[in-house]
Amino acid sequence: MKVVRKEQTLEVWKHVQILVAGGGPAGIGAAVTAARQGKEVLLLEKRAYLGGNITACYVENCNYFLKETGFRSEGIYGEIEKKCYEKYGNDNRRERNKTCFSSEYLKVFLDEFVQEAGVKILFHSFVNEVILKDDKIEAVLIQTKKGPVAVTADVFIDTTGDGDVAYAAGVPYEQGREKDGLCQPGTVSLRLAGADTRALLDEGDRLNEIGRIFKEDYRAGRTGLPCKRQDLPFGRLTGSGVISYVNYSCSYGLDPTDVRDLTKGELECRQYVMDIYRYLKEHFEELRDTEVASIAPEIGFRDSRRIRGKYRLTIEDMESQRHFDDVIAVFPRFYDMLAPDAYMDGDGKVEGKGYKGHIYEPVVDQRIFEIPYGSLLPVSIANMLTAGRCISADHVAESGVRAILLCMMTGEAAGAAAALAVRDGVTPSEISVKELQSILKQQNRTLPV
Repeated sequence: MKVVRKEQTLEVWKHVQILVAGGGPAGIGAAVTAARQGKEVLLLEKRAYLGGNITACYVENCNYFLKETGFRSEGIYGEIEKKCYEKYGNDNRRERNKTCFSSEYLKVFLDEFVQEAGVKILFHSFVNEVILKDDKIEAVLIQTKKGPVAVTADVFIDTTGDGDVAYAAGVPYEQGREKDGLCQPGTVSLRLAGADTRALLDEGDRLNEIGRIFKEDYRAGRTGLPCKRQDLPFGRLTGSGVISYVNYSCSYGLDPTDVRDLTKGELECRQYVMDIYRYLKEHFEELRDTEVASIAPEIGFRDSRRIRGKYRLTIEDMESQRHFDDVIAVFPRFYDMLAPDAYMDGDGKVEGKGYKGHIYEPVVDQRIFEIPYGSLLPVSIANMLTAGRCISADHVAESGVRAILLCMMTGEAAGAAAALAVRDGVTPSEISVKELQSILKQQNRTLPV
């Protein structure tokens, strides 16, 4: 059976120079950068707040892997990290990543931060439909309770994470592993209250030890828990006994763009949340009096669509430290992929490419990789850029690209490029890459050019 959708004529609600769809790290980087270049920017976010997975999924501990490596936060991320900490503080009694975010304070900080830059924000604005004219987007349609609303722009930036705008515009894409299309699992984190902070810190960091014990018990078959996740990362520990996240409850084999799979994942993960909550209370005296303070508002994903761009970044590019003349970001060599097929054994090496267990490669010495501008440019739409985890890359490369700091860095590049395109009346592929690189360097970004 099929139904026919009526054609509809819509008034254009607003025109802006640059429209950014998606208010996560990449979108924030893009919108703030473009606005600081003097352009009119509208930032759309489907949720009621900014921050993406940091706020919606409690992923506060973004840069833990940079500790004691010599690498530091750069650009707008470094600015946010410093200013948010100074303004709102951060009660974290653990030594691990002392400057990780408090996601609730970050929501408020980001409201202020992006508006101070001159960005206009529109929340509750989900975009999955566009109007095309030849090889350009003429308008995006925001789905609202009053029906679709049309917004036009000179340049559009897709920072949705899932490549929703690019998909709606018909840009070719890849999703998941090459052989079977499987993506990394979706996760619903929980927040605990009532932990015995003093006891957890009496002899080092007891939460690290609890994570080690859990993994040992799981592999020995002693936990009796059905979730296939073996790791048990914890977030901040506050003086009032709040553990800001327990990143555990994973649902495997989901398509992050399918509403049926999203529903399955939410239902499954909330049961896993209660499983791990009961396990922790029953097995560890320091957590005996905890209660569930909150469950993340929605399931979070590590990868989904990756657009086909002018250049497709490969893991071989990254492993060989390939230099690109159009480089827009340099990042320490770091990969993190939860096994899409739930096989969590293996040695964690990138050579397995996600088919031989998980991938976890920490920062090694001063090894880096570069992101080329061509990976931000879709092959088929002339007035659009992408940034964040949905840029053009293979699946294994995406396990490094998805780092939150790097997502914001690619967002900055997209925002600066869009501003240049608007200024010069050209498409993003026609701008001066040298001038783009110069702008990024002025924003406290390290580039080898």
